[in-house]
Amino acid sequence: MASSFTNPIVLGLLSATMILVSIATCMSTADQSPLEFEAKALLESGWWSGYHNISRRCKWPGISCNAAGSITEMILSDAGYNCSEVHYRFGELKFSSFPNLVVLDLSDCQLGGNIPPEIADLSTLKYLGLSSCDLSGELPLSLGNLTNLEFLDISSNSIHGSIPPQLGRLEKLVSLNLSWTGLTGPIPPSLGTLTNLRHLQLSGNKFDEGPIPQNFRNLTALVTLSLAQCGIVGPIPSGLGQLTNLEILGLYGNKINGSIPPEIGLLSNLLELHLHGNMLVGSIPITLYNLTNLKYFLLAINHLDGSIPQDIENLKNLRILSLTDNNFTGHIPLVLCRLTRLEFIDIGLNQFSGSIPSCFGNLSNLNYLSLRSNLLEGSIPQEIGNLEKLTLVDLSQNSLNGSIPSQIGNLSRLTYLDLSFNQLSGHVPVLSATKLHIVDVENGCYKISPDSFQGNKGLSPCITSSKTSTANKSKIPLYIKIFLPIVIFSTFSILCCLIFSRFKNSRVGIQQTKNGDICSIWNYDGKIAYEDIIAATEDFDFRYCIGVGGYGSVYRAQLPCGKVVALKKLHRSEAENPAFDKSFRNEIKFLTEIRHRNIVKLHGFCLHRRSMFLIYEYMEKGVYSTT
Repeated sequence: MASSFTNPIVLGLLSATMILVSIATCMSTADQSPLEFEAKALLESGWWSGYHNISRRCKWPGISCNAAGSITEMILSDAGYNCSEVHYRFGELKFSSFPNLVVLDLSDCQLGGNIPPEIADLSTLKYLGLSSCDLSGELPLSLGNLTNLEFLDISSNSIHGSIPPQLGRLEKLVSLNLSWTGLTGPIPPSLGTLTNLRHLQLSGNKFDEGPIPQNFRNLTALVTLSLAQCGIVGPIPSGLGQLTNLEILGLYGNKINGSIPPEIGLLSNLLELHLHGNMLVGSIPITLYNLTNLKYFLLAINHLDGSIPQDIENLKNLRILSLTDNNFTGHIPLVLCRLTRLEFIDIGLNQFSGSIPSCFGNLSNLNYLSLRSNLLEGSIPQEIGNLEKLTLVDLSQNSLNGSIPSQIGNLSRLTYLDLSFNQLSGHVPVLSATKLHIVDVENGCYKISPDSFQGNKGLSPCITSSKTSTANKSKIPLYIKIFLPIVIFSTFSILCCLIFSRFKNSRVGIQQTKNGDICSIWNYDGKIAYEDIIAATEDFDFRYCIGVGGYGSVYRAQLPCGKVVALKKLHRSEAENPAFDKSFRNEIKFLTEIRHRNIVKLHGFCLHRRSMFLIYEYMEKGVYSTT
């Protein structure tokens, strides 16, 4: 009887206790303000683990608050961390605890993993920066719920899957950058409804060889449209002429076919036109010469034909003209000389005929001139020697005749000169350029390596160096002529033995595959091989390119050991040429022998069936020869 009476009492007491505990917990939670929730979530993220005084969180680096003390900005790169080296826990941030967050910038931080769908809880967010964060997985559909977003950058990650059509809901979006992320599938037409967009960058993806959506013509606020190297197939859609605010149009490196729409000539604000590396046919529409603000005019590597009309003189602001590897004919127009701001001219690999205009000497800003593989004839104009800024001159594989003007020797900044396979005669003039690979053959006769003058039957390729000429004028005593070579030879032999011994001890063994590929990098651990170079540059991705020249490009790469190097890589067409294999080996030999404070140190080389490249010491803000 007692037990049956007691049990309900005990149960009642337990129930009452639980209710009281619950009430106490709720009261405790209720006592916590939203600001305390923010502070707690901030600490739990682990990003500001070095800070503990939460009452001063608005003073923490990278944190900004509104007048009420609620967090409005989180910029991790401003928090004093080296974001490229520290891994952060993206998924542990409680997004719902930040109801007033406007800016979240985690760019260049090694977050890793997927983008959490809960990021959509940041309903007030206007700026989301997640570029170069080592993110993977798919883009969450919930991104489409961030309807206040104005800036979205998820570029340079390893995202897979397609672009969510839900991004078309972000009506306030001004800038969208999804470039170099590995996205696939078609470009969703829903992006064509984002009429406030000023910058749309989708380059470096794999959009299943689909077309450019027709409704992109509606994006009339666009200033930048970048769809380069992303697998686009089909013609340039009609209606792009409506994008009259456009300043940069980048469609290079796709499979775009058909002709260039004349309406592109309506884009009066256009500064850069990048259509190179496609399958375009026909002639250049005459309307394009109305683009008087144009600075970059790149139509190289297509199937375009016709001639360059006199109207090109309208492009007064032109800096770069690249028409190489097409089917252009006719003469080089003299009015090209009126474009005095030109810095880069590459019209090689066409069928231009006639002579080289002597008025090219008026282009005082020119530093790159390539007219190779055309049908040009006549003499090399001496006025080219007036172009003091020239670093590259390539007139090879034409029908030029006569002698090489002595004024060429005045081009002290030259890093590359190629006059090979013409009909030149006479002697090579004295060359003052210190960056050319001039090697002593014998008896004071010098040549450039690789040979810049081969294929000219009437030309004596021996260069009379200015230094050699001066030396020959001095009278050297007979005993010095006899004994000095012996002393030099003995000293050189001893040094060679010492250098070879040190080189043998410090050098990584040459790695050679069954296909005859060779990859050697000195002074680094033996684990570095060709595959590491490919990984470090993501198979020579354009993002790592720091210079482009006639025969090669220079890339910046960080090796597994942490060292940063510069890679000078031949273009594929040159790497497959047997003649360049010999030239490449000669350059290796030359650079391993030379020692000079003004010469960039060579770290190694790779001869591979897919590519050839040299590995140099990286110099910040340095200039590398890309030819």
